[in-house]
Amino acid sequence: MDARTAQYLRDFIKHDSEFLDELEKSNRSRNDIQPMIEIEVGKFLVFLIRAKKIKSVLELGTSNGYSAIWMASALKKTGGKIITIEGHDRIFAEAEKNIAASGYGDIIELIHGKAEVETAKLLEKGEKFDLIFQDCGKYLYPMLLETTVKLCKKGGIIAADDSLFRVTETVRSGLGDYTHDYNRAVFAHKKLLSTILPIGHGLTVSLKL
Repeated sequence: MDARTAQYLRDFIKHDSEFLDELEKSNRSRNDIQPMIEIEVGKFLVFLIRAKKIKSVLELGTSNGYSAIWMASALKKTGGKIITIEGHDRIFAEAEKNIAASGYGDIIELIHGKAEVETAKLLEKGEKFDLIFQDCGKYLYPMLLETTVKLCKKGGIIAADDSLFRVTETVRSGLGDYTHDYNRAVFAHKKLLSTILPIGHGLTVSLKL
């Protein structure tokens, strides 16, 4: 998205809390964490949760909790909860602090572990989710696709962030190959109806048929 369009969106789209506003400002000044979702992606996830009255969310890749807190603000309205998985020790500890400080600790369940391991455990337990937000290591996107499809309820949604990395010039070479493979796979998948929204660095949204 070009800078002029991004600024125009930001004239309308605001954070739902002062805590998120401060966390975003802090994150933008750092280079020791994974880039956070853009504000328009956060607002879209809130819109989606509220519009579909979503009750159960799984997030792969918590980082320091920014996106989970966005979604928790909407789940508070729908009476829902979110499980979010983070594998990095230091970032997990930071996410714990941010989630506690946000006031949404009763809505967000934070799991420390590798996404591929923890999602397998959720499958074994028979868990199903209304919304799965995929934002972990990009190499895991195609690898975990079938797992996320199985974890998604029929009529549920899988949303994958950064899905336009392939055509984003500022992104490190190679990362876009994984998201490109993911996009090809979801568009060819018989159980999914997919589209790509050009917000943030791209958001691929798939409906489980």
